[in-house]
Amino acid sequence: MWAALTIEAPDGAAPAEMGDAIALLLDDWHVTAIEDLASFPLPPEGLWDPTYPPIPEPPPSPVRWRAFFESTEERDAAREAIARRLPDVNLVVANVADEDWAARSQRSLTAVRAGTFIVAPPWDMPAAAEAVDVIVIEPSMGFGTGHHATTRLCLRALSSLDLSGKTALDLGTGSGVLAFAAAIRGATSVVAVDIDPDAIAAARASAALNTLRVRVDFQVADFRSHGDSRADVVLANLTGGMLTTAAVVVRRLVAPGGTLVVSGFDLSEERQVREALGRATVEDRYEEEGWVAVTLSD
Repeated sequence: MWAALTIEAPDGAAPAEMGDAIALLLDDWHVTAIEDLASFPLPPEGLWDPTYPPIPEPPPSPVRWRAFFESTEERDAAREAIARRLPDVNLVVANVADEDWAARSQRSLTAVRAGTFIVAPPWDMPAAAEAVDVIVIEPSMGFGTGHHATTRLCLRALSSLDLSGKTALDLGTGSGVLAFAAAIRGATSVVAVDIDPDAIAAARASAALNTLRVRVDFQVADFRSHGDSRADVVLANLTGGMLTTAAVVVRRLVAPGGTLVVSGFDLSEERQVREALGRATVEDRYEEEGWVAVTLSD
């Protein structure tokens, strides 16, 4: 049996913004898979005419997901977190018979393009002729695969950076996608830190699917007690709250004259995050679906 949680946004909620907000909260828990229960609307006449006129973009479907967790404790903790932050969202717990939902949900993920990168699962690799850097990720959960806006924003930021001869540190690496991107962009050494041993294990498995110039050093650790090992480029796709409370630690991990790429926060949190990080020059700023990423330098 799977410990599951049905998540349904209220009528009138913007699907993109609500979906990203829920996804970011779920990212803190061991979500095995996400099933989309929403029915996609058809036009009044029934099916779209496949010949003419061109098929229009369908209206966004409401957020109605079923999330599967590794344990009832994880599910219940996630439910409490969502209810606290998003009280209008309808949440229903359930135990679902094992019908291979995890594999089916993961297999529905497709390649995503962000900047000069394409993040692809092994079953949806792009054509070899495409002039892009391909990162292969074996999904172990519904997020951290390039499908969240904050990951895409960080990849866009990395697309503009030359890491040749530089060291890189990825805080809260998750799937390892940003660490892989740093290695592809020419970093001479890459350290990827995450407090979750399962995330590190999955990232190591994905690393074996990629051709990287350097070996990524994966470490199970809390970056807040990582020590004084500084890097030329620090990647911190975390949350607004964590960036605010740990800003001093994050800044300390950036080597003198180095670069900091931060994301995981939305427009409403941007000012607070920027103030917490202190004086720094904004080299680039990226925004997508209300989420923000900023490239900073001293």
